[in-house]
Amino acid sequence: MRDIIAEVYPWEARVAIVEDDRLVEVFWADQEENVGNIYKGRVKDVIPGLSCAFIDIGLAKNAFLYAGDIARVSANKGANIADVLKSGQEIMVQVKKEAFAEKGARVTGDITIPGHFLVLLPFQNDVSISRKIVGDQRREDLRKLIEKNKPERVGIILRTACLEAEDREIMGEMNRLLEVWQELKCRYDRNKAPALIYEDVNVLERALRDYLDGDIRRIIINNLKLQDKINRFIKQQNAAFTVSIQFVEGDLFEKYGLEKEIRKALRRKVWLKSGGYLIFDSTEAMTVIDVNSGKFTGKNDFEDTVHRLNLEAALEIPRQLRLRSIGGIILVDFIDMKDERHQAEVVEVMRQELDKDKAHSRIIGLTGLGFLEMTRKKSRYGIAQVFNDECANCHGRGHTINILSLACEVKRKLANLGYLEKDEIVAELHPHLLEFILKDEKNLGYIQHVTGKKVKLLGNDSLKLDAYNIFSA
Repeated sequence: MRDIIAEVYPWEARVAIVEDDRLVEVFWADQEENVGNIYKGRVKDVIPGLSCAFIDIGLAKNAFLYAGDIARVSANKGANIADVLKSGQEIMVQVKKEAFAEKGARVTGDITIPGHFLVLLPFQNDVSISRKIVGDQRREDLRKLIEKNKPERVGIILRTACLEAEDREIMGEMNRLLEVWQELKCRYDRNKAPALIYEDVNVLERALRDYLDGDIRRIIINNLKLQDKINRFIKQQNAAFTVSIQFVEGDLFEKYGLEKEIRKALRRKVWLKSGGYLIFDSTEAMTVIDVNSGKFTGKNDFEDTVHRLNLEAALEIPRQLRLRSIGGIILVDFIDMKDERHQAEVVEVMRQELDKDKAHSRIIGLTGLGFLEMTRKKSRYGIAQVFNDECANCHGRGHTINILSLACEVKRKLANLGYLEKDEIVAELHPHLLEFILKDEKNLGYIQHVTGKKVKLLGNDSLKLDAYNIFSA
């Protein structure tokens, strides 16, 4: 069963998805959120060497448009980006990934207008059906329904919610989405670039759109004004199920233990119930997940112990991918299994758990080295990037300089300044580094002897640990 827990304040909104009493996803948004919004933008720069363009959509930083994201709106998919876009040209784009830190928003020309049952793709023509709709007859009926009624040059994705929907509900939503698209085109013609021409629903409505189905048990909110909005949304969907909407005062994330789960998701290590654990390491190119036995030794033979631990990891890893919003290339280093049946079972468990994920994922298979290789689509930044800033000392490497090594560096520089004309050498140091060097009276005496200079060491609180100033006085 699923619960949706929403906290809405004037400065931010947070929505938690809880399945079987465990937190699986968190969505948050501030007043600047713009993922899903559609803009009439103006091309500022085209960079053929990087196959990209920068688009002014009226935000603080120009948005980034990759060549692959304009293929469907260009006449020739293989065309060079410089042949498709020119500086000053106006273009319709949609934000697919929010701006973060020094990066502008990433946008696409492949516009999507999502509903509860369908997603409208204005610049495409295909009909796609959710892989979770498995009945051949139902898939065929849905395909015929859409192909018969949709206009040309419009693509449609049928979402999982269509499985339980009536045809009239599906067609009603398609007509509403087509009306939205017509109004959007009119706004594009009327407005001068850069301009916002379509604003996507807020984070709570988006969560309801994606997760409102027969599995939902209750929606818990901290704001009474939201109750009418949620009731209207549910009524629009003509839902055949009832949903309990509960108003609860106070800090809901703290009250239901979600804050603790979010903090755990910031850690590199995740403990499993058996005593094993997972290690998450992310690089620019990919995320690597290592499965370790830890305290789990099992009671039977080694192969059985490894099999049970890997199955537990296969259940937890998809949850962590959703919770941490990890995307891109993912490699999972399960503990080696000799039995191919055990390998196949672990992979199948992973597939089943990933089917619960709204983000598209694909398991490639086991590599020659035994890694499970997979990909997961990512449209938003993860918990770590929202809650953490890059360390000013290690610049995100996870390591700081060894103070002994740093002290040796400073003393080397001091010992080679004998050529200076003035009689005194001054070094400004971080107080922690100063304290460490002052303990080495013997080598400070050596430096004064070989340089023939007086050495004066001063503390400076404004300096970083690995920064120092040396000058003569």
